[in-house]
This record gives sequence, C-alpha cells and structure tokens, in this order.
Amino acid sequence: MTVRTDSAAPAPAASALDAAAIAAISDGLDEPQWLRELRAAWWQRAEATPWPTGQEEEWRRTSLDGLPRDARLVTQAATVRCALDTDLADAGVVFSDLRDAVRTHPELVERHLGRRETRPVHARSWAQAHAAWTAGTFLYVPRGVVVDRTLVARLQVTEPGAAWFPLTLVVADEGSDVSLLEEVTSPDGAPSWYGGVVDLVAAPSSRVRYAGLQRLGDGAWNIGAKRVEVGQDAEVTTLDAQVGSSVTKVGLDVRMSGKGGTSRLLGLLAAGGTQHIDLDSVQDLIASHTTSDLLYLSALYDEARAAFYGVTRVEREAKGTSSYQECRNLLLSPKAGAEPIPVLEIETNDILRCGHGATAGAIDPTQRFYAQSRGLSEDEAERMIVRGFFEQVVSQVRSETIRERVLTALAPRIGAEEEEAA
Repeated sequence: MTVRTDSAAPAPAASALDAAAIAAISDGLDEPQWLRELRAAWWQRAEATPWPTGQEEEWRRTSLDGLPRDARLVTQAATVRCALDTDLADAGVVFSDLRDAVRTHPELVERHLGRRETRPVHARSWAQAHAAWTAGTFLYVPRGVVVDRTLVARLQVTEPGAAWFPLTLVVADEGSDVSLLEEVTSPDGAPSWYGGVVDLVAAPSSRVRYAGLQRLGDGAWNIGAKRVEVGQDAEVTTLDAQVGSSVTKVGLDVRMSGKGGTSRLLGLLAAGGTQHIDLDSVQDLIASHTTSDLLYLSALYDEARAAFYGVTRVEREAKGTSSYQECRNLLLSPKAGAEPIPVLEIETNDILRCGHGATAGAIDPTQRFYAQSRGLSEDEAERMIVRGFFEQVVSQVRSETIRERVLTALAPRIGAEEEEAA
C-alpha cells in the first residue's frame, strides 16, 4: 500500500511579501506558536540582510535588476505530491509536504526546521524562504533504516506570475540510507519568482542520494540556495539538473564537518534561447580525512550562458583530505557562452589531493566528422556527442528512476536514444 499526499495550501493570497504576509501565512495554515515565532524571526533576519550588490565575486555574473519583486505571494499556487509505501511508514520514515509534517510530526519538524544557516552571500534567500515558505518537502529517515527504493517528490506551481518560496528539509539519521528525487515545475508565461532552498543533513554513517530536477517555466527567476551537512563517515551524492527558467542563480554550500565523510556533487545543465544559469559552490573541508569531488557539465545552445564559480576550501585543522572540482561546457552555438571559475583555498599542507579543471568550447571537429562518417546527419551527430558528454555524470547515478526522469527532461534539447534507433 502507498500513502500519497497531494497538498494545496489553504491560506489566502497575499499581495506583497512583508511582515503582514508572513503572519497571514501562519494564520491561514493555523500554525503552532513555535512556527509563528520562527517565521517572524527569520523574516526579521531577511529584512536586516541586504540583497547582493553585484560586487561580491559570486554575484558578478548575475544581475537582480530584472527580478520580479512585485510578483504576488500566492499561497494556493503550489502543490506537492509525495508517495510513501506503508512498510516505510511503519519503519518510521516521514515523507510528505512540509505543511502536513508540521501537523503530523510537530516535534520532529521543530527540532530540525530553521536551525542552520548558509553562506552570507545567499543569506537573504535563505532567510526569506524560511520565513515565507508555503509548501515544501520534508523527509526524515530514522536511525538504521534503509530505504530500498527511490522516493519522488513533485513540486508544481500552477499559476504564472507568482512568487513561491518552497523549503526542502531532508534529515537522514545515523546509519540510514535513502535516495530522493525532487522535481519542480511551473508554467511558461509571465515573470515569476521561485526562491526555493534545500537543507540536507546526513548524520554519521548515513548514505544519502539527492537529485533536484529544475523544470521551471520560461519566465521564472530561480534564486535559491542549497546547504549540505556531511557527518562522520557519511556519504552524500547530489545531482543538480537545470533545464528550465529564464534566470537561475543558486548557491551550493557543502560542509564536510564529520571525519571520514564523502560528498559527490554532480551537475547537468542544458540551456537554450537566452537562458542564464549561474551556479556557485563551496566545498568546505572542515574535518580530517574527508573527500569531496564535484563534476558539473553544461550544454549551451542559441544565446544561452552559464557561469560557475566554485571554491574548494581546506580548513587548517583538516588533515589528509582529498578534493577535486571539474566544470566543463559544450558551446553548441557561436553566441552561447560559459564562464567557469574554479578556486582553491588551502590552509594546511597535509592533504592527499586538491585540484580543479575547467573548459569551455565547441565540439571537437574530429569527433563530429567521425560520427558523421558512420552515417549520422550533422544534427544526429551533435545529439550523440552531447549525450555521450553527459554520460560522464549519468553513469554515476545509481537510481534508475532518477536517470530516467533526468534524461526525459533533457531529451527535448539534447535528443533521445530512440531517435537514432528509429
């Protein structure tokens, strides 16, 4: 048996994002006092935190001048769909819309919600989402529980031109194991504001695989942040698949705080038209004997542009660490552009490995010629090469569910295997 939750916020619409709107959210959802106070505290922090000026290194390549700040905070515009099999629920796994989790597991949510911070350059988005969320995903896996199937959460905005700030909270307790795919969609049309954030905590010896698939509409501004805490001997793999939106600016904050922890950060970007996608990351190796590797790949068509600013930071107390970051971009049009910038900050001389690689360029003419010599057209050859390029990441995804959903989302731009078979 599978338990499904299809939630739509019952709170009334608010015309602007302000303190009154935050209070209206709590009133409409009939929230407990602790959550009302938590929202109010985060909103005070949001108001006290200025937006980036553009002088920060992480923000030099993206301007917020066109951000639709007047988009209405429409609390009924979002739905979250989750499904949890009965055996997992009986084992103590909690997987639902965050709104439902507040009602059904208040003590558990209160213990984890809003208890962490992210980097200062993304502090405004982080605080705003913690104050103004009206939907989101909550996943808790108890100690020692192994989830042997991929959980899927689908977040959908149904009204164009809305402002929406979903919050995802994932907590994997000690020794647990789980895979989660979170897919977000919204309609094309009027400019909208998607300010989602993700807070992922992997307790000691846990195994977490998280994939975020972004398929927002062509008018969406995606301004958000993700924070990952990796405990002692924990292993976390994240996949960031960016397909939609008009403008995306997301910061990834990975904290290797537990000795012996491992993180793998994977990314796939496929952009066309005039899309602008700007990602920045910090792999912060705080504890000793940690490993953190990053591989982001992008295929850019038409006049699309991608930027990546990645920092690997090895703290003074961290001994025997290993880390690498790699960002590679295929430019499939003369007007497409990419700007990958890797940075290393090493404060200790006791490391096993620390390096980076970055490229941006067109398809190798020899590769294209070889493919066409096998009877493929120019377009077919290009699609085959791009799919092979992305296979470097896809091959590292263990979950068949995640692979299929991501490849299906990418297919309209990069093609599908069936095209050549036909």
